[in-house]
Amino acid sequence: MEQLSYHARMAHRGADVGLDTASAIVQRHVGPGIRVVGARKLFGGSINRVLEWSLEGPEGTPASIVAKLNNSRSAKLFRREMASLQVYRHNTTLPVPEPIAFLENEPDFDGSGLLMHKVQGINLSEARVTERGVHAMQGDLAKHVIALHSHHRAVYGSALEEEGPTRWLDSFGPVISEEFFRVRDMLSSQARWIIDEVIKNLEVWLPEQSTPTLVHGDLWSNNIMVDDGHPDHPRITAFIDVSASYCDPEYELAYLRMFNTADDSFFEMYRHRHPLRPGFSKRCRVYWLNTMMMHVRVFGEKYVPGTEELAQQLKALDR
Repeated sequence: MEQLSYHARMAHRGADVGLDTASAIVQRHVGPGIRVVGARKLFGGSINRVLEWSLEGPEGTPASIVAKLNNSRSAKLFRREMASLQVYRHNTTLPVPEPIAFLENEPDFDGSGLLMHKVQGINLSEARVTERGVHAMQGDLAKHVIALHSHHRAVYGSALEEEGPTRWLDSFGPVISEEFFRVRDMLSSQARWIIDEVIKNLEVWLPEQSTPTLVHGDLWSNNIMVDDGHPDHPRITAFIDVSASYCDPEYELAYLRMFNTADDSFFEMYRHRHPLRPGFSKRCRVYWLNTMMMHVRVFGEKYVPGTEELAQQLKALDR
């Protein structure tokens, strides 16, 4: 029998949680007397399995909750995601799901997870909106990102830790270096040489000019929930899969541009509040390179051509 790929195996994690097991988990963390009477897979779930559990129980029981599950016994990443959600909910206006509990050492589930209240809406990538609605959505996205990027502190790094580097490259440099180390054997010798030169000269490519800024960290259409009930006037209901950290804001802006989540109208609105520094489009490619190498590491060789192309673009820009 053909073995499932790593990605496919990860997508099935948590599939063995039956309704009785789910009910036992919910009764411990949500309330006694509540039963899980249905489960359906939600959009996404490439690394974890994301389910909506339909509930029945005493008065006040929510109609459903979201369970994000993984067969790994360590809940470290789920604990951090829950803490990140709390950072945003307590300190910003960014709409994010309300966490309920992280799951670890459950007596009837040999895995880990995170329970959250269900948010109205669907992923932006699935939303059905008109051309007018697209423009409205870009305005709503700009409003939220502008507000989020108004939060600053003295050091870079995770918002869950008080200490961190005061230079952006001391935070980002090890990240891109590690991604390159993990995938370099999958790349051509020319691409390896180009990327190695970029990393050696990172201070030239990414001069220190920013202030540590609170970001989402993985901001693209699959992580934006939208109410598209009125196609001309959709609204963002929540941002999901968060990782609260303080970065150069261009790190997030480049991510928004890479996957075409934000268009020119977004950037026009954004720069009225937070002007873009000269050379942003050039620096974007360094961040895109990091993201593409991460995709090679996580999702495989189909992202190698994109990584090679970015290496060539950087070589051309260095002339």
